[in-house]
Amino acid sequence: MYFFTEKRLVILFLLLVQSFSLFAQEDKQVTDTLLIQKDSVRTDTVLKVRKPSASGIESKITYKAAELIKRDLINKRFILVKNAVINYGDLEIKADSIVINMNTNLLYAIGRKDTTGKVTGKPSFKQGTNEFASDELTYNFKTRKAIIKNIVTKQDAGLLHSAFTKLLEDGTSNISRSTYSTCDADTPHFYINLPKARVYPGKKIISGPGNLVLEGIPLPLIIPFGFFPIQTKRASSGLIIPRYGEEVARGFSLTEGGYYFAINDYFDLSLTGNIYANGSWLGTARTDYKKLYKYSGNFMFSYANNIAGHVGLADYNKSSNYKLGWTFTQDPKASPGSRFSASVNMSSSGYDRTNSYNVNDHVNTQRQSSISYSKSWDGTPFNLSISANHMQNMKTKSVNLDLPQANFNISRIYPFKSKNSSGTSKWYEEIQISYTATLDNQIATKDSLLFTSDIWKHMRNGFKQDIPLSLLIRPFQNFSISPSLTYSGVAFTQKIVKRYDPTNFDPIQNKIVPVVNDTIHGFFYGQAVNPSISMSFNPQIFGLYDFSETRPNSRLQSIRHVIKPAIGFNFIPSLSGLSSRNMYRQVQVDTIPNYLKYSIYDGNIYPSPSLASKSGNISFSLVNIVEAKVFERNDTTGKPKKVKLIDNFSINTSYNIFADKFKWAPVTMQIRTTLMKNIGISANSSFSLYGTDTLGIPVNSFLLAQHKGLMRLTNFGASVDFSLSDLFRKDKDKNKSDAGNTQNNTSQSSQVFQDNLPGANMQGQTKVGAAGPKDAYGYPVFNVPWTLNVSYNLSYIKSGLRSTLTQSLSIGNGSITLTKKMSATFTTGYDFTAKKITMTTIGLTRDLHCWDMSINWIPNGPMTSWNFLLKVKAAVLGDLKYERRKDYHDSY
Repeated sequence: MYFFTEKRLVILFLLLVQSFSLFAQEDKQVTDTLLIQKDSVRTDTVLKVRKPSASGIESKITYKAAELIKRDLINKRFILVKNAVINYGDLEIKADSIVINMNTNLLYAIGRKDTTGKVTGKPSFKQGTNEFASDELTYNFKTRKAIIKNIVTKQDAGLLHSAFTKLLEDGTSNISRSTYSTCDADTPHFYINLPKARVYPGKKIISGPGNLVLEGIPLPLIIPFGFFPIQTKRASSGLIIPRYGEEVARGFSLTEGGYYFAINDYFDLSLTGNIYANGSWLGTARTDYKKLYKYSGNFMFSYANNIAGHVGLADYNKSSNYKLGWTFTQDPKASPGSRFSASVNMSSSGYDRTNSYNVNDHVNTQRQSSISYSKSWDGTPFNLSISANHMQNMKTKSVNLDLPQANFNISRIYPFKSKNSSGTSKWYEEIQISYTATLDNQIATKDSLLFTSDIWKHMRNGFKQDIPLSLLIRPFQNFSISPSLTYSGVAFTQKIVKRYDPTNFDPIQNKIVPVVNDTIHGFFYGQAVNPSISMSFNPQIFGLYDFSETRPNSRLQSIRHVIKPAIGFNFIPSLSGLSSRNMYRQVQVDTIPNYLKYSIYDGNIYPSPSLASKSGNISFSLVNIVEAKVFERNDTTGKPKKVKLIDNFSINTSYNIFADKFKWAPVTMQIRTTLMKNIGISANSSFSLYGTDTLGIPVNSFLLAQHKGLMRLTNFGASVDFSLSDLFRKDKDKNKSDAGNTQNNTSQSSQVFQDNLPGANMQGQTKVGAAGPKDAYGYPVFNVPWTLNVSYNLSYIKSGLRSTLTQSLSIGNGSITLTKKMSATFTTGYDFTAKKITMTTIGLTRDLHCWDMSINWIPNGPMTSWNFLLKVKAAVLGDLKYERRKDYHDSY
C-alpha cells in the first residue's frame, strides 16, 4: 500500500512538472509583445512590403483594444474587441474586432453593425504611404498574403472598388467583380465594370473585357481589354489615341494621334499628326521643358500639306503651310545680371485658315515674336542687349524681321563730379556724358519668301553711335536750360545718287519719272557734331474754391483746379564744317528748273547724322486737372474723400521757326475722366489752323483769314467704357442701408398681408414670401453673380472734302452664374458702319461633379460654328468623352 502511494506521488509530480512547462510556454506566447519567426522567402504584398532578410530576424507584434483582450490558451487565439490595433513592423491594421490564430498565423479583422445597420470600425490596412479600407480582411503573417472583401483603393486620380482582392507575393493583386471610376461619390455616377483585373501598384491596371456603366445603367460600350496607366512622379511614354472626324473639303480624318516620349524629368516630346481622306496631312512636334530655378518653356513646330479640290479639275490646289512657336522663360535667380527670353509665334498666312479651330487665330491678324538677351555689369554703367524681332500681318502676308538688333549703352556719368564733394556743386560738376551704340539688320518680305534665299536681297543694315555731352542749368524754379553737344556717327551699306532724265519711263507707275535713283552698294560712314540748346518753363497754377463756409452741410467741400502750362524751345544750328562732306546734294526735278535737296543716305535704316539745315522749334502745352473733396453718403468718419472730376485735359501745339510753310503744327486736344468710379470717358481731337482750297487741299494761309473760323477739325475720336454689372452692384449697395432701415416695417406689413390671405391660417399652408432675402419694398432680391462690360468707340476723320465716320459697340466679357455649377459667357457687338451685329460668341459650362459639359456657339460671322463637349474631369480618362462640333471645316 505504501509503495503504491509513493509511485502515485512520483507520477503526480511528473505530471505537474510537464504542466508547468506547458504553462510557461503558453505564457510566453500570450505576452503583450509576441515574437514570430519570419520566413526567408520574399513575401512582398501589393502594398510593396519590404523583403525580409534571410537571417531570420524576428519582428514584434504589438496589439491593443479598448474593450476586450481575450487570450484563448487552448486554441492559441487572441481576440481584440473595440478599436483594435495591430502593429507588425511597418504594418498597421485597425478594426473593431480582430482575431489572431497563432496555429495558422492568420489574422481576421471585421467591423461591427450598429442599431441602424451602419458598419463602424471597418478594417483599415496601412503600410508605409499605402493604405486602404475594406469590409473584411484576412492576413497571413508568414506568407504576407491577404484576402480582402469590398476594398476601395485610390489609384492616381481614380478609385478602384473590388468585391474580392487577393494580395500576391510579387507585389501585385488579383481583383474580381471590380469597378474603376474617377468619381469620388459614395455611389459613383459612372464606372467601368471590370469582372477580372490585375493591379500593378504605382504602374498600371490591366483588365479583361469590360463595359461602361452610367448612373447605374450598363451601356453597350464594351472594351475587349483595359489598360489604365497610374501616374507617378515620373512620366511615362505611350500612344496618343487619334480622334475621328469628317470635313467637307478634306473628307474623313484621324486627327491628333501620335506618340508621347517621356525623355527625362526635364523635358518631353510629343509627335502627333492628322491624316485626311483627300491626301492632306499635318505633322506636329512639341516639347515642354522645365528645370527648377533655371528655366521653363515649350517649343512647337507644325507642318501641313493641304490639298483642296479634285485632281485634274480647275478647283485643285495644293499648298504647304507651317507654324512655329517657342517660349523660354529664365528664372530671375538663375543668372543675376543677365537674362534670356523668347516668345515666338509665327506661321504662314494659310496655316490658321485651314488648320486652326481657335477663334483668336482667325480674328487676330497680327503675329509678333521676340528673342532677347540682356546683360548688365554690377558696379559699372555698361549695358548690352541683343534681340531678334518678328512682325507679321496675316492679311497682307507681309513680314518684317530684325536679325538681329543689338544695343550697347553706357548710362549717364558725371566725369567732373567728385565722389567726396559736399554742399552746393559747381556748375561744371553737372556736366554729364553717355554713350549709345545700335546695330540693326532689317528684312521686309512676304511670308512665302521667308525661308528662301530671296530674303537677303531685301535686307538693310545699319550702325549708329551717339555720344551726347550735356549740362542742365536751373536758374530759377520751373525753368531749365540744357545746352548739349552730340557726336553722331552712322555706318551705311548703300547710298543713292539722283540724276535728272526727262525721258525716263517707269513701267510700274506707267508714267514719265524724270528723277532716276542710282543705288551704290558698299560701306560708307557719315559723322557729325551737332550742338543744340533747349529751354523749358513748367510752372503750376492752383485754384481752390471752398464750399465749407458758404454751404457747411453740403457733401461737396471744395474743388481744386490745377493748371500746368509749359513752353519749350529747341534750336539746332547747321554747321557743315563739323560733319562729313557731300551728305546732302541737289537734283533737278523739272524743266523750269526746280531743284530738290536730298541726302545720299536716304533709304537706309538710320538717317544722315546731321540735318540738312538749321532747326528751331517752340512747343506749347496746357494741362488741366480738376479734383473735388466730397463726403460719402451717411459718412461717419468726418473726413472727405478726394475725387477726380477731370483726370486730364490737355492742349498741345508747336511752331517751327525755320519752316518754309505750315509753320504751326496741328492743335491737339485730349480729355479723360471717370464717372461714378466706373464709367471711363476719353476723347481726342486734332485741329488745323490752315485753310483749304476748292479741292480740299491745305494751303499756307490761316483759316481765320478765309473767314471760316479759327481752326478746322481734321480728326476726332471718343470712347466710353464701363462695367454694367458694377453699376448695378453699386446701386444695390447704395440701397442696402435703406433696406435695413425699412426692413422691420416691411416685414411687419408683409406679415399682416400674409395673415389676411385666404387660407393663410390653414395647417400646413406655406406663407407667401416666408423665405429668401427681400429688398426695401419686400420683393425678392436678384442675387445672381454676373458681369458685363460695354464699350463704345467713335472715330471721325476729315481729309480734304471727304469725311469718314465709324462707330462700334462692343459687349464683351459677359458672364452669368446661373447656378453654383452652371455659368454662361457671351460677347457681341454692333458695327454702325456695316449696320450689322459683329461676331457673337455664346458659351455654357456645367460642372457635373466628375464630368464637365461645355457648349460654345458662334451664330454669325465668318467663324460660324458650334461645339458640344462632355468629358471626364480626370486626365487619366481623358479619352472618355463625347464631342460634336461643326464649323466651316466640317460636313456633319
